[in-house]
Amino acid sequence: MRTIRLLSVFAIVLMGISHAQTAAQSDKPLPAALDTEQFHGTSDTAAASDKKMSIGGAFLRSATIPGWGQKAVGARTAARNFFVADVALWLGVISFNVYGNWQKDDYRLLAAEHAQVNVPGKTDKFFVDVSNYSSVEDYNQSRLQRRDVAALYDPATHFWRWDSDANRERFDEIRLRSERAFNRGELVIAAIIANHIVSGIHAAWLANRHNSRLQEGAQGASYVPQLGVKGKRDEIRLTAQWEF
Repeated sequence: MRTIRLLSVFAIVLMGISHAQTAAQSDKPLPAALDTEQFHGTSDTAAASDKKMSIGGAFLRSATIPGWGQKAVGARTAARNFFVADVALWLGVISFNVYGNWQKDDYRLLAAEHAQVNVPGKTDKFFVDVSNYSSVEDYNQSRLQRRDVAALYDPATHFWRWDSDANRERFDEIRLRSERAFNRGELVIAAIIANHIVSGIHAAWLANRHNSRLQEGAQGASYVPQLGVKGKRDEIRLTAQWEF
């Protein structure tokens, strides 16, 4: 049963990677959630070519959905990269948590079958103690030797007694696998937060660079008056010279 579950997790991850690669290689625009036409009624080309962009708005867009701010500025490749990375990371979180919960169900079932544990309502700390001691009596004796009366368990509600050390060690191994999966899921969540922040900063930088180029283009225009004669009548001819 655990093998089938593990293969299912791998299948989910592989599907996510395949989807990410397809999105990265495709020339199609990003999903509708990132389409600025739905939010502003303007195309990316117009927004990126002749309109000043809000730096704060670009940051907030990409901090909310990585790649959204980049797409609004016109940087489609960067937008796709940030968005695909976010999808892949979320698939990782889901996979680790699904696997961790599967292992958690397995070790709790093992404790109920081989240590007579009444599982409902028990904390994670209780199961750590179950993995470290052969019985509740051994645990309580250890606490009494350390004069830690507050940590004692009531055998009437928190009883356990392993039928063999082999099953207790097996229980501990499965419990640790579950714990590691949840810990890795938390690390991936930290990576997701970092991706949102970095994407927001990058989008703000792109918007600032875009605005600077627009300003430089506007300041580069100069007007040079020329005096010319046409026929018998003097006239002033005004010509505009644009410098970039």
